[in-house]
Amino acid sequence: MKSFIQKLFKERHKTVDIILLDDTKPGQDNSYRIKPNNLFISFLALSVIFSIVVALVFMLTPLGGFLYSTDEAEIRNEIQNISKRILSLQDSLDVRDQQLKDIKKVIRLNQDTTLSLDERLRVFSENSGDNKTTVSSTFNNLNIFDQFESGNFVTTNILKNASDFPAKVPVEGTKTREYEPLDGHFGFDIATKENERIANVADGTVISSNWTIDYGYVISVQHSGGIVSTYKHCSKLYKAKGQKVLKGDILGLIGDTGISSSGPHLHFEIWKNGVSQNLISYLIF
Repeated sequence: MKSFIQKLFKERHKTVDIILLDDTKPGQDNSYRIKPNNLFISFLALSVIFSIVVALVFMLTPLGGFLYSTDEAEIRNEIQNISKRILSLQDSLDVRDQQLKDIKKVIRLNQDTTLSLDERLRVFSENSGDNKTTVSSTFNNLNIFDQFESGNFVTTNILKNASDFPAKVPVEGTKTREYEPLDGHFGFDIATKENERIANVADGTVISSNWTIDYGYVISVQHSGGIVSTYKHCSKLYKAKGQKVLKGDILGLIGDTGISSSGPHLHFEIWKNGVSQNLISYLIF
């Protein structure tokens, strides 16, 4: 067969007569006249058409999935993981942008915290019978409770004269990292047991309370004098944005949340007028 094809190729530009001999039927031989060049061209065209048809079948039908199912599954899983990470990072950036907007708003408007009356102040007032008469006379004998409940003001000598800082640390534990602003570390790390309670360091208003990818659950409190305290890597938060909090209130629990966390601890920061502060001047260890 090989020699026959070679012979046809050599004679491809000529007309060739092919005679088929049948030993069982003498005298009934069949002869055909062909041009090898046309034969080769037809064979090449059929091969190309067949290849195209096979490729289309694998591309347009589920048959292709049997050949590429493993690779496609891996690629699809990788794409899904990348998409999830992109969405998570976008959520984290959105939360961070909102936190920055809230802090800028507080600094720009210079809004010192004003506390509304709650049960703690009511108990204080009820237990101070002598002081009640003095305070009432200051406001032209108006009922002090009416003034409190109307939301117009909250003022007592204790709250007015009390110094917020230096304050106790938010949680008892071991300080594992110092304030290192040149390395992007704008606070102290305090290691302790998971789910230990985190105490608010000073009276104020919660300006953000949410989740971030890097720092897990984060809560920030605005205090008077343009001071903002921030508590990161919490496992749970007890206060929501807009709530008024007093010194010592429990803001949340210690956790190991966020991709930058390396164990149960609290990352605590203090900012004043948009500038990070060294906590040595603000905390009592």
